[in-house]
Amino acid sequence: MLTPRENWIRFLKGEEPEWMPSDRDMVLFLPAFLPENVARGKVVQQGEFDESTYGGKDWFGVDWVYDPTVRGSMEVAPLMDEVDEWEEKVVFPDLSKLDWERFAAENRDFLNTDKLVGTMLYTGFFERLISFVGFEKAAMALIDEDEQDAVKALFDKLADFYIEQVRYMKEYLNVEYVELHDDWGTQRGPMISEDTLREMIVPYVRKFADGVHALGVYFEMHSCGMIEPLIPALIDTGADTWRGQDVNNKLALIRQYGDRFKFGVEIRTLQETSDEELLEMVRKFKEDYAGEQIWLMAGRGLPPEKAKLVYDEVYG
Repeated sequence: MLTPRENWIRFLKGEEPEWMPSDRDMVLFLPAFLPENVARGKVVQQGEFDESTYGGKDWFGVDWVYDPTVRGSMEVAPLMDEVDEWEEKVVFPDLSKLDWERFAAENRDFLNTDKLVGTMLYTGFFERLISFVGFEKAAMALIDEDEQDAVKALFDKLADFYIEQVRYMKEYLNVEYVELHDDWGTQRGPMISEDTLREMIVPYVRKFADGVHALGVYFEMHSCGMIEPLIPALIDTGADTWRGQDVNNKLALIRQYGDRFKFGVEIRTLQETSDEELLEMVRKFKEDYAGEQIWLMAGRGLPPEKAKLVYDEVYG
C-alpha cells in the first residue's frame, strides 16, 4: 500500500491514486522563523506558538495587524507611494543568512512523517503589490502603460525570491508542495481581466511554477473569488492544482478542464451546522463528484469532530 505522500504524488503526476487524496494526508508547515507566517497570522510547527503575537512586519517591512475574529491580517499602511519606487524601497532578505540547519533540527519530529509536507506563500504577486502601494494604485498599475514595466520588473524579482525560499524549504525542511496565495476575484467576478492577467501576472507565476517544479516541488495556486473566466489563464501558469471557492461552478470546470488539470474540492460549513446537515452535504459531494479525479479539502476550517465526520463518511 502507498504512503499518503506517495498517493498524493501519484495523483499530482496524473497517475491513478489508490484513494482520493485529502488535506488529512498532508502536513501543513508554516514555521514562525519565517516572518510572513507570524505577520499574516498562521503558524503551524513543532511546539506551541503564542497567537497573541500575530501581526507585525513581514519579509519586506510591511506592517500587518491581526484580527482574531476573522483569523487574518490586514496591512497597516503601504510601503511606498508609487510602484516605480520599489528598487529603492523594497529590500529583499538574504535567505542564505538564515540558520536553516537549526530550523530543521527544531522541527525534526514534526517533519518526520509519511505524509506530504506542504507550506504556503501567503502573499503572491498581485497581493504583494497591494501590500506595497495599496489596492487602488496596485489595480491601476496593472493597466497603466507608464507603470507596467516597473510592475513586471518587481514581479520578476519576486518570482526569483519565492523560488529561492522554496529551494531552502525543500533542501532543509522536506517541503514538496507549496500553495501560493494571490486572489484575483470577488464573490461576483474577477478583479482582473484575462488579458491583463495574462500579460501582467501569468508569466511570473509561470516562472515560479517552472522554478519549483525543477526542484521537485508541486504547486497549488490559491485564488479566491468567482474566477471561472480566468481558469484557462490559471491553468497556463503551470500550477498543478487549484481548489477555489464554492462560488465557482466547480463541477462544470472539472468536466471542462479535468483532463488536463487537477482540481480540489472543499467541504466547509459553519460551527452551528448540525451533523445531519453536514452529512447531507457530504452525500451531495459524493453524488456530484463520483468518478472524478479530484482531491478533498475538509479539515481546514472545520472543528476536528466535524472534520472526522466528513472523513468517516467519505472514506468509510
